[in-house]
Amino acid sequence: MKANFLWTAHDAQGRKAQGKIQADSAALAQAQLRRQGWQGVHLQRLWWNPAPRVRTRDVAQMTRQLSALLKAGVPLLQSLHMLSRSLPSAALTDVVQAVHDDVASGQSLHSALARHPQQFSGLYTSMVQAGESAGILDTLMERLANTLEKNEALRSQVRSALTYPLAVMVISAAVLVMILVFVVPVFQDVFKSFGAELPWPTQLVVALSHGLSTSGPWAVLAVCLGVWFWPKSAQGETKLKLWLNHRLLRAPVLGRLIQSAVVARWTQTLSALLAAGVPLTEALGPVAQACDHAVFARITVQLQRQVAQGSSLSEAMGRTGRFPPMIVQLCNTAEETGSMDTLLARAGSLMETELDDRIHALSSLLEPLIIVVLGGLIGGILVAMYLPIFRLGQVF
Repeated sequence: MKANFLWTAHDAQGRKAQGKIQADSAALAQAQLRRQGWQGVHLQRLWWNPAPRVRTRDVAQMTRQLSALLKAGVPLLQSLHMLSRSLPSAALTDVVQAVHDDVASGQSLHSALARHPQQFSGLYTSMVQAGESAGILDTLMERLANTLEKNEALRSQVRSALTYPLAVMVISAAVLVMILVFVVPVFQDVFKSFGAELPWPTQLVVALSHGLSTSGPWAVLAVCLGVWFWPKSAQGETKLKLWLNHRLLRAPVLGRLIQSAVVARWTQTLSALLAAGVPLTEALGPVAQACDHAVFARITVQLQRQVAQGSSLSEAMGRTGRFPPMIVQLCNTAEETGSMDTLLARAGSLMETELDDRIHALSSLLEPLIIVVLGGLIGGILVAMYLPIFRLGQVF
C-alpha cells in the first residue's frame, strides 16, 4: 500500500513549492520528485490523508486552461506540467501532478484521470476519451469546460434561491426553541402561584416547553447519531439520499424547482456527450453520475438498460413520469431528425429559462409566507402566555 507524504522543495530558480505525493517509500518519493526537477526535497509522512476536496469551479478553470494550451500547440505532458505549477488550488495541483506522472509513464489521459474519481467524474473521463479517440482533445476540453460551468451555475441558482428562506427558518426555529426552553418556564412558575386552571392554549405551550426541555436533547442526540452512523455504509448512504430526494421531489413548490434544475443539467450533459461522439448507451452512464440526484441517477440507469434492449430514449423517458412532456417530445423529434445533441441542448436552455422563472416565483412566495407563519407562531405563544394574566386582571 502506498504511503502519503507532504513535500517541500525548490526549483532551479530557487522558487519554493510544496505538495503531496504517493509512493511506496520515502526514497521512491524523493527520487520521483527529483526526476520532476525539484531540489532540496524534504518529506513528511502523512498518517491520515483525507481525499482532497476540489471545487467544480476549479476543475472547469483548469479544463479551460488545458484547452487553451493544447490549442496553442503545447504538448499534453508540457501542458499538464505547466498547469501543476500555476493552479491556485493546492489540492487540484497535487491531482494534476499525479495525472502528469501517470501520462508520462505511458497511460492515456482519460485512464490517468479515471484514477481520481472524486475530482473527475465519469462525464469528464468519457469526454476526454472521446476527444483522444477523435484527435480533437483541445476542442472537447473547451466544450467540457462549458458544460461544467453551466452545471455549476445551475447548482448555484438553486442554492441561492434556498439560502435565504432556509436561513430565516433556522433562525426563527432557534428563537422559538429559546422562547419555549427559557421564557415559558418563567411564566410557568408565575402561573403556579395563581392556583387557577390555565386556558388550553397555555396548557399546550407549557406541555411543549416541558417536552422540549426534558426529551429534546435526547431526541437531537438520537437524530445526530443516526445521521452519523447510518450513511457510513454505501448502501445506507444510497438509501438516505434516495429517500431525501424522493421527499424533496414531492414538495409542493420546491419539488418542481429541483426537477427543473436536474432535468436541465441532465439534458445539457447528455447533449455534450453526444456532440463529442459518445454513443447513446455509453453516454447515459456518465449522465447518471453527473446529474447529482439519486432518483434521476437510478432512472438514468434504467433508461440505459431499456435503450440497450432496443427501446427509444423518448419512449423510455415518457414511461418514467419524471421528465416534462415538452422534453420528451423534443427528444422524440430529435430521434426522428437525427439531431439529438442539438435539440437536447435547446431543451436544456428551455429548462434553464423555466428554472429562472420558478426561482423568481419561489422567492416572491416564500419570503412573505415564512414571515407570516413564523410571526403567527411566535405571536400565538406570547398570547397563550399572557392569557392567564388577562383573565386574572378581569377577576380583579
